[in-house]
Amino acid sequence: MPAEDSSEPRTYTETIEVTPDRCSTWMEKRTCNRVPLKRSNVDKFKTILRNRLFRTTHQGFALDWHGCLIDGQHRAAAIIETGVTVTAQVTYNLSPDTFAAIDGGRVRSAADFVAQITEMKQSNANVYAAALKILANRAAGLHWMRWTNGRLTPEQLQDLVPSWPVDEERIVRMVGKGKQCHSSATGLIVAFKIITEVWPESIADLFFDGIGSACREFVGRDPRATYTNTMINVNRGVVSRDSVQQSAQAIKAFNALVSGESIGTLKKMKAAGVKIVKDRRTGKEIQQEYLADRYPEVIQPAINISDTWLENVGVEPNG
Repeated sequence: MPAEDSSEPRTYTETIEVTPDRCSTWMEKRTCNRVPLKRSNVDKFKTILRNRLFRTTHQGFALDWHGCLIDGQHRAAAIIETGVTVTAQVTYNLSPDTFAAIDGGRVRSAADFVAQITEMKQSNANVYAAALKILANRAAGLHWMRWTNGRLTPEQLQDLVPSWPVDEERIVRMVGKGKQCHSSATGLIVAFKIITEVWPESIADLFFDGIGSACREFVGRDPRATYTNTMINVNRGVVSRDSVQQSAQAIKAFNALVSGESIGTLKKMKAAGVKIVKDRRTGKEIQQEYLADRYPEVIQPAINISDTWLENVGVEPNG
């Protein structure tokens, strides 16, 4: 038989008394598990403990080989709050990757797993996870009308996060820009990742840094001001979740920016449908199908980008 990998500690389980002090120590080391506690789950376990209904079963507590509590956090929180000691099974030295398999389809969302993988705040992980779903569906060749469909598994997220990395500082900035424009931070992140497939981040930042309150510095029909005003006017003071549409509109505005064009409005993409038209020969009304609009392509870098809006910033595009 092959020898076991001596670099990984042996996994074992023991039945012990789990005290409030022990749970407090575990919860202090919960930095690897950033899934937020659900108060309803904690309260459920508190009721069980107070009514002396807790029973020792195979479901207890689990720690990885760093000592991080990766399962049993709601039980631990309830024990701390009630001061009740219980007898329970505790498993030690699990691989940190085991976190993705625990209660994956029951409690934790894609954003929960993103928070665990990236160590982001939960609110920022929510934005990032939604963007990853759109980007994954786009990469799979689905039509833009299907980009928000489906659910990502923990295993998929393990691959998607390094495929489309976004640091938390940028997400925070996009959330702020979204509030200023009344647009979706998720849509802005999606547009940023699609644009930077073609252009360097320094060029993309010229657009994204200039939307929102910063667009007040621009005159005329600068695409950054047009995007901002379009989002504010269309969404009527409420931050919209129409992420795919707003990402497409951002790309259209970016294309105008780097090509030096002026744009008056940014229309949404139309879905496929049927319209009623009159036959020119017979005068009769007939149904005519039309295809959905295409998601915009990012304009390819040229040797010299326009300085109409960029004011000779001296930034070179990708070669």
